[in-house]
Amino acid sequence: MDQPRTTRSGSWIKRVVVAADGSPASVQGLEQVADLATRLEAKVVAVYVRHIPGTALMAPAVADPALLTALDDQESEVRQQVLRLVGGTGVAWEFMVRVGSPGEEIARVADEIGADLVVVGSNRHSSLHNVLLGSTAAYLATHSRAPVLVMRSKAAVSTGPGAGQATR
Repeated sequence: MDQPRTTRSGSWIKRVVVAADGSPASVQGLEQVADLATRLEAKVVAVYVRHIPGTALMAPAVADPALLTALDDQESEVRQQVLRLVGGTGVAWEFMVRVGSPGEEIARVADEIGADLVVVGSNRHSSLHNVLLGSTAAYLATHSRAPVLVMRSKAAVSTGPGAGQATR
């Protein structure tokens, strides 16, 4: 069995991949990763995946300028969030943009860089949503070679079914 790698801080976590998509859970994940990476002297790789809806792929020669502009705007906003939350920490970091299925692309980046931890936000979705579109967090939990930390936005947790009730 492989022995965990350690940094000067004694941690086995040297490289963290964090999924960044602008959602509240993603922002919370970035905040936590910024804190964790600072404490552990780990490198952060924030991954933004430009997910093009399947309907847009049916006629790829007819690229909708509004869709491309929206994707550019979202990417820019996410890049600014990463810069604001991770950039000022003093840790080494990188922002990567991929195109495709978010779960597959994030897992691919984690493999490529030898990530020790993958952090992904998870927003509450219906079961039907997960069946039709899938869940990036669920995909990563089952396909990532590195351990996966799933961040829930505090708002999603406190307003969901059973909010305020103790769980077992």
